[in-house]
Amino acid sequence: MMGNLLLIGAFALSVVMMIVGVAGLKVWRRREARRSPLHGRKLTNLPGQQLIARVNEHGDNLLLAGLVMYLSFPMMLFAWATTRVQWERVRFGIAEWIFVIGALGLFAYGMRSFVRHWDARNKARDGLIAEQMTGQLLNRLIGPNCIVAHDLPCDGFNIDHIVIAPRAVYAVETKSFRKPRDSTDDSHYKVTYDGIALRFPDWKDDAPITQARRQAQWLARHLRESLGREVPVVPAVALPGWWIERTDAAKQSDVCVFTPMGRGAEFLLGGKEVLDATSRALIAQSIALRYPEVGD
Repeated sequence: MMGNLLLIGAFALSVVMMIVGVAGLKVWRRREARRSPLHGRKLTNLPGQQLIARVNEHGDNLLLAGLVMYLSFPMMLFAWATTRVQWERVRFGIAEWIFVIGALGLFAYGMRSFVRHWDARNKARDGLIAEQMTGQLLNRLIGPNCIVAHDLPCDGFNIDHIVIAPRAVYAVETKSFRKPRDSTDDSHYKVTYDGIALRFPDWKDDAPITQARRQAQWLARHLRESLGREVPVVPAVALPGWWIERTDAAKQSDVCVFTPMGRGAEFLLGGKEVLDATSRALIAQSIALRYPEVGD
């Protein structure tokens, strides 16, 4: 009887501590008072969106089934062992405290890992929504004069979007930065681009500009090696959901920063034609070869 109570109590304590920890994390994160720049926007489904959800659901179920198989014998051994212990002879001493400290240590390690992956998941989710929104808006440009590709695998990284337009090839990096949650000041929904960094209401960041420039250089080198000629590649940063103000210096910068919302991406089709239809088709073919083959 005592063994069964101990087993139930151990599970109950873990569940209670987990609930308290997760609830505390949610409260703590709400204090950041920021929300997604695409909050309230409509996002249409991509091809196979429902199948992606089903694949993820089955993957979660596979993980759960694997954990059940992995823990089946240890858990049954633990349950059997607790029924064989003579609890009236058990005294709480140093050895028992070691096990308690070990349990607390394992819980703390799990909680730390949970927090880390919670934050990473939320950032990845924001990035995914931003990329999907940008991709759907860039797809409007597809036509006789424009080819659009997404999520190009490169050497250890990926380029979110590639727009093959008459004037140049654009290597587009999409970024999602959260806005202040509660504000009546329009300046809190504006980012200023000065040609060097993005200046948000309460911080600035030049990493997206550097990243876009580096990725465009890689793409230009790849196209030069595969086609045997120089291809103009323009680095660009898409900020869906933000109002962008450009300084005079930004207008002269080699990196374009734009919002794809509304008609914000139509400038990609402008300018004098440098790449004719044949060149654009060859560029698209070279890019297509970077994508992985479909396995069994």
